[in-house]
Amino acid sequence: MTLELRGQRLDLSRPRLMGVLNLTPDSFSDGGRFLSPEAALARAQALKEEGADLLDLGAESTRPGAAPVPLAEERRRLLPALEAVLPLGLPVSVDTRKPELAEEALRMGAHLINDTSGLADPRMAEVAARHRAPLVVMHTPDPDPRRMMDAARYLDVVTEVRAFLLQRARRAERLGVGQVVLDPGLGFGKTARQNLALLRGLGALAGLGYPLLVGASRKRTIGELTGVENPAARVCGSVGAHLAAARRGARLLRVHDVAAHREALAVFWAVEGDGPDRP
Repeated sequence: MTLELRGQRLDLSRPRLMGVLNLTPDSFSDGGRFLSPEAALARAQALKEEGADLLDLGAESTRPGAAPVPLAEERRRLLPALEAVLPLGLPVSVDTRKPELAEEALRMGAHLINDTSGLADPRMAEVAARHRAPLVVMHTPDPDPRRMMDAARYLDVVTEVRAFLLQRARRAERLGVGQVVLDPGLGFGKTARQNLALLRGLGALAGLGYPLLVGASRKRTIGELTGVENPAARVCGSVGAHLAAARRGARLLRVHDVAAHREALAVFWAVEGDGPDRP
């Protein structure tokens, strides 16, 4: 399986690392650290040197409870940083719920759109199709972060998330998207128990035949399981969750701590993979 990234190709026969670059003042883990284009570029360079296969730039926090960011402000945060990091040569994903901003980012040269709203606005698929860009469709029970945890009610979280993602993937394809990536949305309208059920059941999602992205990095569930309160210190727990996800078919891992994941995946793939290659 490969991911076609507007002229770049990413081999997904083994897990790949998507380095997180938050351009927000209020992200739960590293908000405010990379607001200027210069700081964003330095962080992107560090992620590349640590072994990131692609970058994920986001300028609006979508953690549970976060307030929406106006389009003009999200644009102000995102586009200068995008312009700064594109020359590094890594594929760049843009994490946004706004089709207008996705359009601008793709015109500038972004390679992938990461839609955490789960295709709440069909125009996002139309934008991706127009630019022949892949689209990440994430599950969320409510696209508004202020309400999503109130909607964390499932009879069978794996079955319901699977049905949602399949329905949205097919909608995106009908609208012309050439390649869809699925994300179960760990932490987005899910309790710790539901997140664990999803991690255990990832095989049912991977079996749909789409590339599977998982992002458990530094999230609250990791802290609840490990007792580590500081999100930035939840490295070992994050690695453990992502290795479990890789074993069940996840091929894109959205992570803050790239070097730790790269080393762990090298050992994991030597044991679990199809050959002696190193991620």
